[in-house]
Amino acid sequence: MKIVDIVKIVARGVYDQTINCVKYNLRCLDPPCLTSGMLDSYGLHNYSAKTSFWRAIENIINRYNGVEIYRSKFGSFKLFLYHGIEEAYRIENTNTYVDVLDCDLVNCGITPRSHVLRIYLEGAYSDRVILRINVVTMAKIAIFENPYFKDCLETFASDPLSPTSVLTLTKCIAATLYRHQNIYEILFAKKPRSAMDIIRQSPLIRRFADIYKEFEESA
Repeated sequence: MKIVDIVKIVARGVYDQTINCVKYNLRCLDPPCLTSGMLDSYGLHNYSAKTSFWRAIENIINRYNGVEIYRSKFGSFKLFLYHGIEEAYRIENTNTYVDVLDCDLVNCGITPRSHVLRIYLEGAYSDRVILRINVVTMAKIAIFENPYFKDCLETFASDPLSPTSVLTLTKCIAATLYRHQNIYEILFAKKPRSAMDIIRQSPLIRRFADIYKEFEESA
């Protein structure tokens, strides 16, 4: 399966899960970004297609897990991907998968064994992991803080490998963080004047062109 298509499905899964967290007013402390059941919505209906997808996810994890997004005076922030097979909880009569704690708020059905993907933002100082937060949880909080963030996330999900989409999302993240000056000052050793200042300090964005080239070559 093409890696470009994998990335697009993952981005759409994060967006859909985030929007459903907001729609159903869920806690969403640690929901999956994707499950095998969700793949039907993205055109992967048969066993072989789903197997190919999860195999590609493992390849991406092996190559890119722990990629550094940003360095700050606090430390470094990385993406951590988790893929496993476990019980999955879904709101009945929907395609929304939730953290088990949210089943206290809504009626859930259980899939005993399902592939799941979770993505975390990790903050580390030296070799110590200081924080780890689920990206769906983080995006839900961002939308509550700044409703316009929903539109930025949708733009990114529609074309996650586009430099324009990345820049749009970065601007929205900066605008959301700016509402909390104490967090803003911890993250940035030097106050950024624009989204481009943030991008220049991001090892991941600096590598973006090379990564994109690899995706294109494997497509």
